[in-house]
Amino acid sequence: MTKGVFFDRDGIINQVIYDMVLGRISTPLNPNQIVLVPKIVDLLRLTKQKGYLNIIVSNQPMIGLKRISEDGFATITDRVVNLLKKENAIIDDQFYCFHHPYALIPKYKKKCSCRKPGIDLITQAQKKHDIDLKKSWFIGDGTFDIIAGHKSGCKTILVTNVEESAYLHEFEKRLGKVKPDFIVKNLGEIKHFFDPRGSYHID
Repeated sequence: MTKGVFFDRDGIINQVIYDMVLGRISTPLNPNQIVLVPKIVDLLRLTKQKGYLNIIVSNQPMIGLKRISEDGFATITDRVVNLLKKENAIIDDQFYCFHHPYALIPKYKKKCSCRKPGIDLITQAQKKHDIDLKKSWFIGDGTFDIIAGHKSGCKTILVTNVEESAYLHEFEKRLGKVKPDFIVKNLGEIKHFFDPRGSYHID
């Protein structure tokens, strides 16, 4: 069996944007908005060096919500992967959920088990690549990431990007009894969790 690091995409791989229509932070809607998150290249190189598969697992409902076309999404996906490749940072596979309970396109309008915090996408990746989930990680910046990683048996890292205690307290309330294994302020702190045996330690 192999081991993997599952990455949420928006906010972990690429930076998020402010969506004027929704009035909140959201996913990029065109390739020109794609900017890599600082330190993600170093992290992807490190995890690959340690023998992990780098796999994206992400909720992407914007097609179903008619904010972007299928071709537009594919263009953005290619942009992300190509920017990383130029830096010798490899994504081994990608798994996306396009469903949403309020989608405007019928085939995407459903409550599914692949949308995080469901774990179907992780299970699909596990079966396809023969991954030992107990030796794997899930890195994300949202509660759904941590819940999905926890339910699938992975170690979890919550990237908060903030230091405000009130914000962290809100995270704790949303997570309920589920706790991330580690909390970091940025991706640069994660490298300290990986030792030469592919385990983790705290410097």
